[in-house]
Amino acid sequence: MNLGEQTGPTPTSTPKPRDYYFDNLKFILIVLVVLGHAYRPLIDESPIVKSVYLAIYTFHMPLMILVTGFFAKNFNREGQAKKLIATVLIPYIIFEVLYSVFDHYVNSTDSIDLSILEPYWIMWFLFSLFLWRLMLPYFINLKYPLITAYLLAIIIGYIDDADKLLSLSRTISFFPFFLTGYYLQRHHFDFLFTRWKQVLSVIGLALLILMYWYLVFHSSIDLDFRKWLYFVYPYEGLNRPEWYAGIIRLSFIGLALLASMFVLALTPRKKTFFSRMGSRSLYVYLLHGFIIKAYNAANIDDKFTGPALYIIVTIISVVVTLLLSSRFVQSCAQPLVQPKVQWLFRKKSEKQKLNNVLG
Repeated sequence: MNLGEQTGPTPTSTPKPRDYYFDNLKFILIVLVVLGHAYRPLIDESPIVKSVYLAIYTFHMPLMILVTGFFAKNFNREGQAKKLIATVLIPYIIFEVLYSVFDHYVNSTDSIDLSILEPYWIMWFLFSLFLWRLMLPYFINLKYPLITAYLLAIIIGYIDDADKLLSLSRTISFFPFFLTGYYLQRHHFDFLFTRWKQVLSVIGLALLILMYWYLVFHSSIDLDFRKWLYFVYPYEGLNRPEWYAGIIRLSFIGLALLASMFVLALTPRKKTFFSRMGSRSLYVYLLHGFIIKAYNAANIDDKFTGPALYIIVTIISVVVTLLLSSRFVQSCAQPLVQPKVQWLFRKKSEKQKLNNVLG
């Protein structure tokens, strides 16, 4: 499993050429995930860095979740329940424990704070992904599944207690992107591949950065854009208890979808030098947090300042992504990221015997 898995052909089908477009997209998105986390300590030092950071957070997780939903169409095939446990839930538990222990030693906390039901930092994505896959069969049976999902994403912000437990706020708030991806077909992406739309996308992303630069540093608008883009805080916690706070969230959702279209239009469709690395994006996602936490603990931004630091951090972020998506790292980390846990499940013969007994 990776972030937005491409499923292979069935044993009786003719193998199809791999669609490198999604591999390229996943690599671009995982680079932005690493870059966004690396920029976090620097955003109060540079208006440009903060504007780029906000632009990245506008679309990188919504688009990653949308692509993951796009590849969830086979959820009802035989064996998918086992696969969900083996490729999402088990790795989540493993890395939830590892990050809790790592955080304890790096930050010298009094004790190890481990809570499986309250995902640690980046682990919310895997936990929410597990819940989205469980929710999917129920939502697609509704009369208006997408409308319902978007309404719930807005309503959840009015509930003050919806926060870290079960990653509830993010699970509900980001679910519309997952469901939207599920309903998309390949030809919907092809619609974006025209020259004028690609030119418009370049302009759009540049304007997105410029917009944040203006709104944050040169306007009187009182919004904590960073926290709004996390989709985790209730409106009360964002100092927006007014009834229309949900409209603000809806605006950010719309902006995320628009920015995602820009990125989709600009993603290469042919095989590139990073295509194969994009297929190993889950390795980067789960492993880069250890490097980011060590980097944060070192307080490098207190020792170096200025444009040179921003350039170095950007280059190192790309290098880290390339390293963690290498075959070498995959071979070393595979027992943790993609553990072989078939021993947990009943064999078909055992399952048939049990059904005969129960039947």
